[in-house]
Amino acid sequence: MKLSLIMRSLTVAGFITSTPFAMASTNSFDARVMAMGGTGVAAGKFGSAPLVNPALLAKSPADGKLSLIAPSIGAHADDEGHLIDSFKDVKPAWNKLERAINNGGSANAQAGELKDIMSDLSGKDANATAGMAFVLAVPDAALSVALSINSWGQGTARGLVSQNDLDYLEGVSNGSITPTPGDMDKLTSRAEGMVALVTDYGVSIAHPFTVMDVPVAVGVTPKIQRIETWNYNVGINNYKSSDFKDGNWQRQTISGNLDAGFYADLQPDWTVALSAQNLIQNRVKSQEVNGTRTAFVIRPQVTAGTAWRTGAVTLSSDIDLTPVSGFENVDKRQYIGAGAELQAADWVQVRGGYRIDMRGNDHRVFTAGVGVVPTEAVQFDLTAMAGRMRNIGGVAQFTFQF
Repeated sequence: MKLSLIMRSLTVAGFITSTPFAMASTNSFDARVMAMGGTGVAAGKFGSAPLVNPALLAKSPADGKLSLIAPSIGAHADDEGHLIDSFKDVKPAWNKLERAINNGGSANAQAGELKDIMSDLSGKDANATAGMAFVLAVPDAALSVALSINSWGQGTARGLVSQNDLDYLEGVSNGSITPTPGDMDKLTSRAEGMVALVTDYGVSIAHPFTVMDVPVAVGVTPKIQRIETWNYNVGINNYKSSDFKDGNWQRQTISGNLDAGFYADLQPDWTVALSAQNLIQNRVKSQEVNGTRTAFVIRPQVTAGTAWRTGAVTLSSDIDLTPVSGFENVDKRQYIGAGAELQAADWVQVRGGYRIDMRGNDHRVFTAGVGVVPTEAVQFDLTAMAGRMRNIGGVAQFTFQF
């Protein structure tokens, strides 16, 4: 399945022309869940159960209608240091300096300009996540079933700036070093991009039952995973976002995995739940490029959640009990979120939420969204996410009942 639209979202990180999610640990973009701070383990709906907690499939709608999400699509990116803009500035500044050196003229100003740009790159990174999902859920009083295709992933871009390069440029700038043709070929700073795209093909089932008068349910999603990784590593003056079309950076593997979930309605208006995604850990190595490689780690991700409903209001919260999947050389992240939904009218819902990384490696994010039901058969959901320092995202979703 070619998901070029998803891969284009990761262009935000500047290294590809196609993308990925994972604003929370669910590895999916469900618009309602994202608008409520990424909380859906207990508050999720029947139709989106495979994306957040397969046990929720047991909450079959009273009208017995099938649910089709076609599609849910979203992206989330942060580039607080304007890294991508700086990458684009390197090449023209590099070329100006190289021409000045080769022509034997003064290169002081050009070296100072390039040093400032490269210094600004050092120690900064840009990140993007995104996803696309299709879900067909079939209700049944005893055993509901759903088919799903969920593509999700992560991308990170960063500049690896050599201190020796900065020292050389500083020396040329202040006149203590006399440059000679060929010097620029000896600089070693590099641009690096890492991307992982995971596509899950799953079949979910859920069964409700009663324990001591408490309605509970369990669900599972066995799935096939196609995992693609890109390892982009070039000289810092050779960065091009279009390079990701080149298969030299890409590696692909296929494996199996399993999601599981549970919920209990302790009271008619109070649900507690537990979701475990990717129970089989998988460490997928990238292609080796210029002597370097990394690995994307698909980790077992366990999340606990609760939801409280009264009248037109739903309140929810989720907490990750384990860190989310990610590259092995990127700091781990583990989230907690809270959200609310108001049924403002029969045809519209208003939502809001908040999410933080308990490990402090990701920005805090505020979320908001709206759900509109123009007809009994169609619902459209739209979500926005925003935080400090160029941290933005959005989700759009169409759901059909028939």
